[in-house]
Formats: sequence, structure tokens, C-alpha cells
Amino acid sequence: MTRTSTFDFEYDPSVADFAVSKRAYLDAHSDVSYHYIATSALVIDTRYVSIPRVLLLQRAASDSKPNLWEPPGGACDDEDASILNGAARELLEEAGLRATRITELVGDPHFFTTRSGKLVCRFYFAALVDISDENTPVVKLNPKEHQQFVWATLDEVKAKQVGDIALQFTRDEVHQTVLRALQSTNN
Repeated sequence: MTRTSTFDFEYDPSVADFAVSKRAYLDAHSDVSYHYIATSALVIDTRYVSIPRVLLLQRAASDSKPNLWEPPGGACDDEDASILNGAARELLEEAGLRATRITELVGDPHFFTTRSGKLVCRFYFAALVDISDENTPVVKLNPKEHQQFVWATLDEVKAKQVGDIALQFTRDEVHQTVLRALQSTNN
């Protein structure tokens, strides 16, 4: 089954380099050692709360890296119209949220090797989402991938604790990038 993922969202000129397909991006960066791209969408809720909060998802117990926390994200597919569309697609698939604007690249890209030995470059994007509820975006998890979510403040991410929920992140780089996104929002 072929699918195209083209979503209706705006993006800041600072991320225009990612408004191309994964193949076009890799062809334009032939000097890189990776051939796979992943994305994450950092959704920070600042509209109706006095303290910004970021959306974090807990991986399903049956998935790889079970029970660990991360922002919505995943592989950029060949069918994605652009890398930014890949981020928007993953956000919709994993959290049921529709991106309205991708505002910036957060931090440096992170590199990791999959269990099958593929070298992957992950880009993190700050994303605004459609607010259909007057207080908080309505999150709808895909239970095959994630089992719960939290909206965490900067202090909670620093402490790796939201109420009685411990936040153990998939990687230290993920934790550092989430902190960076919240710190830039608080400034």
C-alpha cells in the first residue's frame, strides 16, 4: 500500500531545509554517513497555562525500549512528502495531534544505531498543534506504540518526575533536548 503524507501546516523559514523529501535531503548531503532519518515533534503547551509543559509519551511495554519516555516521533518514510511531513505524520499517528506550524529545529541532530545496525540521524522540531479543547490539546495514543502520556514542566523534566510518575527517557540526548526546548520557551 502506498501512502503519501502531506499535511497542511506552516513552517518557519529556519526549518526550510527540511521541507524536502528524505531522499532529496540525503542527496544534497552526500557527505553524511547516515542513510536513515528520524524525527521528533516537541509539542509545548503555552496557550492556557502559566508554566509551559511538553508532551511526553511512554513507550508500550511490548515495544522496543519498553516503558521509557520520549516525545512523539519516529522514522521518516520514503513516502513522506518532506522530513517536516514525517514529523507531522508521526505526531498524528502517535498522539492524535495535528501540527499547525513547525517553528524551529531544537538542538543538534542525534545519531544512534538501531538493533539491526542502521545509523540514524534524528532531528527534533518544535511544533504547534491544533487545539480542539479550550485548555489542553486532546492526546489520543496509539496503544501499540505508547501506553500513557504526561504534560511535563521544566522542573518536572529536570527532576525526571511528574507527580508519582518517574520519567526514564529513551536516551540521555532525548532528555537534554526536551530540557533545551523548555528552557528556550521559558526565556
